[in-house]
Amino acid sequence: MEKVKSEDRLLESIIAGAQKVINGKDELNKINVFPVADGDTGSNLASLMQTIIDNLSNNNYSTNLLFDEVASAALIGARGNSGIIFAQYLNAVSDYYSVYETNLEILVLAFNRAVKSAYDSLIEPKEGTILSVMKRWAEVLLITFKESTSFEKALLEAKGEAWKALKETQFQMSILKKNKLVDSGAKGFYYFISGFTDAYCGEKVSKIQEGLIPSIKELNTEDIKEHFISEAPKNRYCSEFIIKEPLKQEKDLKESLRRWGDSLVIAGNKKQIKIHIHTNHPENILALLEKTGTIIYQKVDDMQLQYEISQNRKSSIAIVTDSVADLSADFILENQIFVLPLNVSVGEQAFLDKLTINPQIFSEKYNKNLKMTTSQPSIQSVDSLFSFLEGKYEHIIVISVSSKLSGTYQLLNQRITAKKSLENRVHLIDSKLNSVAQGLLVKQVAKLISEERSIESVLNETEKITDRIFIYVVVEDLSPMINSGRIPKILGETAQKLSMHPIISLDKRGNGKLIGASFSQNKSMDKILKKINLLSKEGQIEELALTHVLSEESALKINELLKEKTTKNCEIIDSSAAIGISAGIGSLAIAGLLKEVK
Repeated sequence: MEKVKSEDRLLESIIAGAQKVINGKDELNKINVFPVADGDTGSNLASLMQTIIDNLSNNNYSTNLLFDEVASAALIGARGNSGIIFAQYLNAVSDYYSVYETNLEILVLAFNRAVKSAYDSLIEPKEGTILSVMKRWAEVLLITFKESTSFEKALLEAKGEAWKALKETQFQMSILKKNKLVDSGAKGFYYFISGFTDAYCGEKVSKIQEGLIPSIKELNTEDIKEHFISEAPKNRYCSEFIIKEPLKQEKDLKESLRRWGDSLVIAGNKKQIKIHIHTNHPENILALLEKTGTIIYQKVDDMQLQYEISQNRKSSIAIVTDSVADLSADFILENQIFVLPLNVSVGEQAFLDKLTINPQIFSEKYNKNLKMTTSQPSIQSVDSLFSFLEGKYEHIIVISVSSKLSGTYQLLNQRITAKKSLENRVHLIDSKLNSVAQGLLVKQVAKLISEERSIESVLNETEKITDRIFIYVVVEDLSPMINSGRIPKILGETAQKLSMHPIISLDKRGNGKLIGASFSQNKSMDKILKKINLLSKEGQIEELALTHVLSEESALKINELLKEKTTKNCEIIDSSAAIGISAGIGSLAIAGLLKEVK
């Protein structure tokens, strides 16, 4: 049997294939219409490939260890339908190969047999996708290798047939036929095996391949368009989770999850599995999965927002904020706002703020007296969002929670600096605000952008608007704010000893400060209402907003009082879990925008 000539050669070939996918990211995004036209298949596959590259070193791997490393990295980096199918394929290759004697015949058999695992990872596998090209490539690879016993010849022959299979995908599904496009995930797989083949075959490529394989430029790029005929997603969120040491088998998980959405893909092994599903309720998916093992990764993307942008991008300037900004889901979608979720830890379980934890779940966890903390968005989520935005917008305005209250601003600044191509296009703003006040700032920036102002004008006005926004907060219990460092410990503990209910605001630098107190929360709120009433009588109030942590009834009563005193009708918004952890259940906040002094 022909032995693997050099593990280094395989390593170099895998890296070459991965790099070819990364280089084709933008093209793959543009032709992405299935299963939804969210324009991220290229980004998802590039993430998978970059993780593989990052996790491979120049060590002298055995072939077994090499594919084991590739498989492990693939599960971590996989995103989206095609990414997770690809990851499952690579994991199955590793599993099949490790069982037998290490030679090229076994490797070819592993490539072939792993196709079934890729198909089995879906409830309803479809032809005309990455699966079709994967299957044709693996079948021809095996047939040619058996006939010739030459791995190089088999690779070249299989690459040619994979190209034909790729071209056929544009006729296998109606949405691809309608748009005259090949499948984006299938093309990504072709890029990988193309790069792999070219690197492995070396000098023989130009001699044997010439005239057999059309150039990459001929692969349908003339059909790339900015907009496609497509339908809005049936489910809003693309959700992904990795479970370590799962208690349930893949088949059982499929049965449990299928009622919560579509595009369900499950990939992995006994050590860990990755779940991908399109759903309207990612919080319910997490609640189900946390009973089956330790969730070590989660990601939720707003496909509806991505679809809206692909169909009708409203501006060349994007707005990004974090989940501390209290905004309604309708406003976010209507104004195409991108929100980075903070990480919320409850006991041993992690959540994504406003995505996998909602007010009901927060209440249940809070009442169990579990330790709760928050942390800035993950590096991966920040990089992933910027990767998605950079090809779609000329400028990106990022409005972060006050740098004095969170490390989010510092993280964003670091990631922008790390990505040199973004430095002149991304404009990071420390809002020096939080909660509903931060939300008011985002709303004003969205309004400026809708007026088609220049980026310079928007940035100049944003700085002025920040100084005109105030926020007042009253809490039922001061302990969460003391524990989270939102107010000075000595002042907080003094107020507690006196059984006082403080009024909390933010200073000009974005630090929390005590500005008053009463012997009940209602009396503290009365003082706030008097302040706002005075401002209203002086004609200084332009807009008000109101948020609460599981205290809707009180918020409705306060809104009625505000309408009576100021004629302003507040938008009432459920506050984020991140705010709930620092302010506690029952807390209420009123933010306002003062009129510009001319």
